[in-house]
Amino acid sequence: MSGDSEKAELIAELAAARERLAKTGRALQDAGELLRQKLDVSARAKESFEKHRPAWLGGATLLGLLLSKLPSRKKTVFVERSTGQSLGMAGKLGALWSAAKFAAGIAKPFLGEIAGQRLGELARRFTGGTKENEQVKTEEKQG
Repeated sequence: MSGDSEKAELIAELAAARERLAKTGRALQDAGELLRQKLDVSARAKESFEKHRPAWLGGATLLGLLLSKLPSRKKTVFVERSTGQSLGMAGKLGALWSAAKFAAGIAKPFLGEIAGQRLGELARRFTGGTKENEQVKTEEKQG
């Protein structure tokens, strides 16, 4: 009978250990859920905004007002003392660069057409075809 009593004790210990483990597991789940809620910044910010809407809107208004009152950045212009003109050589280079960009924008379609013709001629050389042969082939296909 001592074997049955030991078996009953072991079963009771096992049941108690399972119950303690279940309680610990539930406590860990609750702690994890609480941590998840505390780390959810966007949900907490939305909740805070809903609870304290006037404070948030007033703070945003005040911050916008303060930022608008900050002094603007002053532009520094260098002027040559002898002539009184601003940006001697740098100004000329800036104007030249602007003119070059304008000219490049206008010339781009023409340069693209010339490059296309040159590349076409280069491709015909590599493929063994000539312009006259291609014209004859297209006339045969049409006729």
